[in-house]
Amino acid sequence: MDWSNLPYHDVSGKSAEHGRTFGSNFASELPETKKAEKSVSISRLKKPFMPSSWKWMRTSGEAKVFNYRPRIGETSSLKLNIPSQFLPFLVNESGESFRGIIEMDDDSYLELGRRVTVSMSDAESSAAVTTTFPSLEFKLSQNRGGQTFKMDWQAFAQQRKLAAGAWDEDWGYSKQGQPTLGLASMYDKDLKLSWDTKFNWWWLLLGIVGLFGLLKFARK
Repeated sequence: MDWSNLPYHDVSGKSAEHGRTFGSNFASELPETKKAEKSVSISRLKKPFMPSSWKWMRTSGEAKVFNYRPRIGETSSLKLNIPSQFLPFLVNESGESFRGIIEMDDDSYLELGRRVTVSMSDAESSAAVTTTFPSLEFKLSQNRGGQTFKMDWQAFAQQRKLAAGAWDEDWGYSKQGQPTLGLASMYDKDLKLSWDTKFNWWWLLLGIVGLFGLLKFARK
């Protein structure tokens, strides 16, 4: 067999390691690793974007997803004007509904606006209709138990049904002045975001000291 004609890269999938000894590529990866660590550290010290409103549901164009994470040493409180009919479906893993203010620390996160599709039944025909809703997910601060809550649209779809003429709950089939994404969805919806943040400035001093130490290490 003529081994020179075999497509070694395609067969093994390990061509990057072929012919190397342990640790031979470790040094070449160090600069990129240090650069990534430096980038992450700096980004966690910057004040994140905190809008006062967000288009939670968009029935046209691309979905706009908002991701938030408090900077290191920061605690945040957030109020969202989520419509009351959806609140029972904002739950944790145990199925407990969330009420009140979202309290976050630098280990928390928030995401809203990603599109989620579920299958809902039509009240008259019992036909399955693909329906689109926006995501909402967040992790609470450790002081609030560190639990994760998110909108459970599957549970919503199991308990509710689509009906022609039922337009008063911000979702359903389209009507004049209330377009939908596809045959049925939540209507265009803005959420108001009311923020209250507190930054522990001693974290900034620690971050500066750590950054100088990282830069000194990177120069070695």
